[in-house]
Amino acid sequence: MTTDTTARERNPFLEAVGRVTVAGAALDHSLHNMLGMLSMEPTLIHLANAEGTARLIELCELVVSVHGFAPEDAADICRCLARAKVLKDKRNTVVHSLYMGAEDGNGLEALKSLRKKLGHSATPITVEEMEALADDVEQLRGDIFRATWNARAGEKGMARVPNPAAPAAGA
Repeated sequence: MTTDTTARERNPFLEAVGRVTVAGAALDHSLHNMLGMLSMEPTLIHLANAEGTARLIELCELVVSVHGFAPEDAADICRCLARAKVLKDKRNTVVHSLYMGAEDGNGLEALKSLRKKLGHSATPITVEEMEALADDVEQLRGDIFRATWNARAGEKGMARVPNPAAPAAGA
């Protein structure tokens, strides 16, 4: 253990990668909660404990397809799940890549191994784009909570949470 008390210089790149990583873990937690609240099935929730993001999304889609939620609630949930798929892929690029400076000198390139092939894919990305991705995931988590709540609110006698992105009634 060192006793060096010198403060490390902040690294915006590492902070952005860290934010995306933590946001991705929080997204998995939100999807697991969504699955539990939509299915109300302890066996399925138990099964989902060790699943990754893609499988959690699939299980939530399955529950929506068989449960019979109101059409507007099912559509809202499906929009959230579609966004989760896109953000998962972007998150995976950030988290599972090695980085190098972009050839043009502007920003970074995320190098990710190609599946079942030799070589890498290179995706240009900036620290600002990583920060925006973390913000998008945080926004999605709020939308997942709202969509899940609203899908169960009527049967539980609770008020619905309004969608801030939807136009106000009578507007």
